[in-house]
Amino acid sequence: MDDIKDLPTLILGYNRFDKFTRCITTLKEKGIKKIYVCIDGPKNDFDKESQEKIINFCSNNKLGLKIQLKKLDKNYGCRLGPIKGISWFFEENKYGVIFEDDVVVSRKCLETFSILLKKHFFNDNIMSISSFNEFTSKRVESIYEIPVWRSWGWATWANKWKMHLNFSNSIKDFNIWKIYNLLPKEFRLIETAELLKSCQLNLMDAWDYEFNFSHIVNKKKSLTIGGINNYVYGFDDSATHTKNIENIEIDFKLFCEREIDTSQIIKLKKIDEIYTLRKCGFFASKKKNIFSSTIDFSKSRLYSLIFYLRIIKRILHKNF
Repeated sequence: MDDIKDLPTLILGYNRFDKFTRCITTLKEKGIKKIYVCIDGPKNDFDKESQEKIINFCSNNKLGLKIQLKKLDKNYGCRLGPIKGISWFFEENKYGVIFEDDVVVSRKCLETFSILLKKHFFNDNIMSISSFNEFTSKRVESIYEIPVWRSWGWATWANKWKMHLNFSNSIKDFNIWKIYNLLPKEFRLIETAELLKSCQLNLMDAWDYEFNFSHIVNKKKSLTIGGINNYVYGFDDSATHTKNIENIEIDFKLFCEREIDTSQIIKLKKIDEIYTLRKCGFFASKKKNIFSSTIDFSKSRLYSLIFYLRIIKRILHKNF
C-alpha cells in the first residue's frame, strides 16, 4: 500500500461550493493531505458569493489539510482557466493529481496514481495517467496503455505538462491545413483539425482536446486503470458542457474500491482503442486519394474563413 498523504493534488473550482466541499472532504477521507485549489475569476455576483464561501472554507481549514489557494485575477473561462491553474500547480510540484470539483476517485486509484507517478517518472513514452477505462470490470484490475487521456481524475508530471504547453505554443499559429497534416494518417480528418483550431482561438471554450492532441501527434500514451475507479456527480445545470449523464455512456454505478495490479501494462484491444479515440473526439479517416485530399483542402479554407468572420464578430461585440 502506497502512502498518499504527501501526494500533491489539485482541485479546479469555480462557483459550485457544495460540489467543491464534497470533493475536498472525500479526498481528505481517503488520506490526501496536500491540496492545491485554483479558482477562476468570477463573472457575476453569484460567482463572487460562491467563491467567497470556497475561499473562507479553505482559509478556516477545519479539515486540517495543507491547502494552498490561488484565485485567478479575472475570468479566463474553461480553456485558459484550467491551463493557468494546472501550470501554477506544476510550478510547485514535480508531479501530481488533478480533479475538477465534481469528481471523486477510489483510495486504490489514488494509491495507484502515486505508485505509477514514481515508477514512470523517467518514462518519456508516457504522458499521463487516467482513472478509468470502461472496457473491464474485474475484481483485480490491470493497467492499460492507450493513446488518449481521460480527464475525470487524472495525473501527470510537471515536465510532461511543460512539453504539452511548449508543443501547443509551437503550433498555435498553424492554419487548419497544417494541423490536419500533423495528425496520423489513420485519424487525419479536416473536422478534427478544425476542432483543434477552434480551441486554439478560444472559439470553443475547452482545454482538454488540445492535451489529447498532444498525446496523439507526439505518439505519447496514457496509463489507464481498468474499470470505473471514479465517480462524477456534476452532470446537472451547474455544468458548463455536459449536463446529462445519459450522453456519457459510462456506468458510474460500477465505481468501487477494487484491487489494482501495477506489475504489468496491457495494450487495449484495437476495437476498444478506436472506440476510446472516438469518445475523445478523434475519428478514424478513410483512405485518402487526390480527390478527397482536394476536398479536405477546400474545407480547410472554408473553415478558416468562417473562423475569421467569427473572430471579427467577437471583436465587434466586445467593442460595442
